[in-house]
Amino acid sequence: MNRKRFWILLISFHALFFCKQLFFQNSMLQDSREYLFAADNLMQHQTLYARDINDTFNVNWLTRRPFLYPAILVVIKFLSFGSGELFFIILYLLQNLVSLLCIWLVLKTAGKYVSRINYTHAVLFLLLSVSQVIYTNLVMSEIWLQLCMVAIVHILLMYPLNTRHIIYIGLLLIAGMSLKPVLIFTIFCFPLYYVARSFRAIQFKHLALTLLPLCFYFSMCKINQERTGYFHYSSISNFNLLHYNAYSVLLNKYGTQKADSIVDQIKLDAQTQGDYAAQQNYIRKAASAQIGDHLALYTWLHVRGAMFCLMDPGRFDFTQFFNLPHTQNLVYETNKEGAFKNIVRSFLNPLGILLGCLMLFNLFKVYVMARFAFSKTIGLGIKLIILFFPLYILFFTGPIGSSRFYMPFIPLVLLMFLMTASGKEGNSAV
Repeated sequence: MNRKRFWILLISFHALFFCKQLFFQNSMLQDSREYLFAADNLMQHQTLYARDINDTFNVNWLTRRPFLYPAILVVIKFLSFGSGELFFIILYLLQNLVSLLCIWLVLKTAGKYVSRINYTHAVLFLLLSVSQVIYTNLVMSEIWLQLCMVAIVHILLMYPLNTRHIIYIGLLLIAGMSLKPVLIFTIFCFPLYYVARSFRAIQFKHLALTLLPLCFYFSMCKINQERTGYFHYSSISNFNLLHYNAYSVLLNKYGTQKADSIVDQIKLDAQTQGDYAAQQNYIRKAASAQIGDHLALYTWLHVRGAMFCLMDPGRFDFTQFFNLPHTQNLVYETNKEGAFKNIVRSFLNPLGILLGCLMLFNLFKVYVMARFAFSKTIGLGIKLIILFFPLYILFFTGPIGSSRFYMPFIPLVLLMFLMTASGKEGNSAV
């Protein structure tokens, strides 16, 4: 397959899912509604409150969603002149262009390190990575996060680490953190990376520039403290800590009923602690205590979550995007008696067969990552740059791993695939 046919097929694949959203019932996730509420409230009330502002006020919703994706939605709302249909056309069209840009950046990067790009392999890889086009055509920030990560890797592999490129990387890290709080810890890694890479020629100006994302982070925490009384970046951190991390431990230890009871009690006790800061500190300590009391179990659940992230074929993605019944959550099925039979039964239907095929392809992706990591023909510096974001996301996924968390680094796995499947020139130092 030549490059022209590759792009025709790939654009057609994106267009198919784009048309589904526009003409066959636009799908909305709960997170999508929160982003839209945040955008509407930002535009009308100058607040990022991610809930209906006319409902009972809850301070958690003030900082639930970082500002960048709601701000993007606000711009598109202005461009659509109040038309809901035009809003979704512009949004999905723009996000599809972003997806294609991410793939183009990866192919351009691969062109530096391989003698020939196999476009047949590349298009098959992407056609079997369906979450790429599903989340591109949803009101979700995943594709924008993907752009930030792919662009950073592209810059690090293609250009020298000079003043301009350090600024670009810093701005991309700020943008990524302003889309998803998961990237917070990368801003601490950036100065360390610069020191390690430029150890013999460190420039104070460059080192200072690597600290810009840190300055942004602490500034946002301070702003949120002024808004809520609690020094934090996003309220979703404590929410996930209690409702996902700690809850998973309790669910596996005691079962659904007692787990629900303990979490509800923590929330009730938190309400007696005084102001919002005291409540959030109580939730954080109580949830952390539950994890600490069962650390071995939590460690296993955390590792299992990373495995789920790698293997999840996207049942939730398909059912939500195509408005199909969603009666089972396979992660929770593994916590119940008869888990194996329930999981096998869930695959004995047309959608299940498709998902089973995608799961097998996910196994192949794991093989690609392992082969790339242990390749002897690719330089260590290149490996670390390309593997960083996938391993970082997998580490911070937590017990509830899913294809949604995998989606932002799909192009980076494609890059690994192209570099290990084609003629290699991977010994270049970085």
